[in-house]
Amino acid sequence: MRFYKNFIFVILILVASSASAKSITAIALFNERAMLSIDGSKPKIVRQGDSHLGVKLISSNTSEAVVEFDDKRKTLTLNGTAVLTESFGSAPSSEVVEKSIVLYEDRSGFFQTDGYVDGQRTSFLVDTGANIVVFNSVTADRLGIDYTKGQLGSVTTASGRTTMYNLTLDKISIGGITLRNIQTGVIRGGFPEVPLLGMSFLGQLEISKKGNKLTLTQR
Repeated sequence: MRFYKNFIFVILILVASSASAKSITAIALFNERAMLSIDGSKPKIVRQGDSHLGVKLISSNTSEAVVEFDDKRKTLTLNGTAVLTESFGSAPSSEVVEKSIVLYEDRSGFFQTDGYVDGQRTSFLVDTGANIVVFNSVTADRLGIDYTKGQLGSVTTASGRTTMYNLTLDKISIGGITLRNIQTGVIRGGFPEVPLLGMSFLGQLEISKKGNKLTLTQR
C-alpha cells in the first residue's frame, strides 16, 4: 500500500500513568488559550490561568502550552505534525510509553507531515513505495545536507535517468518520533518536489491506516 499524503490537523496527547491522572489532548494552541479534551470529553477552549476538569492551563502560545494536574506540570509542544504520547502524573517525564503521529489525508488522498533533518525543518510526503528517504538537491542544499560526500549512483524517475547520491543522515524527526542513521538519497535537480519519507524511515515504525487516518508509531 502506498501513502503519499497531506495531513489536515494534528493532536497532541499526554497519557496518564497514575490511577488519578488524566488523558489530556491538546486539539489546538493559541496565545493565552488552548483547546483541550480531557479523558475524551468534548473539546473546550481554556484560557490561561483557568482550569477544566481538574487540568489548569498555566500558559499557552501557538507552539506550546504548559498544563498542570495533580500539582505536576507538563509542557505540550507542537511542531505542526505530532501526536506525542508519553507518561504524565507520578511517572518521570523521561519514561516514554509510546510515541505516535497521526496524519489525516487531504482531498487528493495524500499524507504529508512536517519534520526535522538534523534540526532543520522541512516537509515530507509519506511514501511506502519509496525504498529510502529521498530529497532533491535544492532541498538538500537548503537543509545543509552535504550529499556530495555520498556514494554516487543513478536512479530512474518520471523524467528519466538521473544522478542520485546515497548517504546516511544522522537524525530525522517527525512529531515525537526520532530515528537515527537513516539511509537517504539526494537526486540532482528539483525532483521530488517534496521530500519522500520512504521505508528506510517508515520501515522502523508500525503503520496503521483506518479510513482517512494514518497512524505511525515508534516501536
